[in-house]
Amino acid sequence: MEQWISIAERFGLPVMMLGGVSYAMVQLFKWMANDLMRQINDNHTRIEQIIIKLIDNSKQERTDNKIYFEKVVTMLDSTYTMMAKLFKKNGG
Repeated sequence: MEQWISIAERFGLPVMMLGGVSYAMVQLFKWMANDLMRQINDNHTRIEQIIIKLIDNSKQERTDNKIYFEKVVTMLDSTYTMMAKLFKKNGG
């Protein structure tokens, strides 16, 4: 404690306060940088998982659309075949 008092007497109170505030600011910036880097990494991981899920959903949607399209084509084909048979029976 006497050490701090002797430094304050030697350099003055404003210089001591400047040193203390500077030290506090450096510590604050270190804490913020570490916390922000952790948050950025967490956000990166979360966004990466969302993108993977969107890609998987897109692939599933394409597969579902292909199956649906094949069903529609099959139904249209059977409808056309039925209409052709009816047309032939009715004197076409």
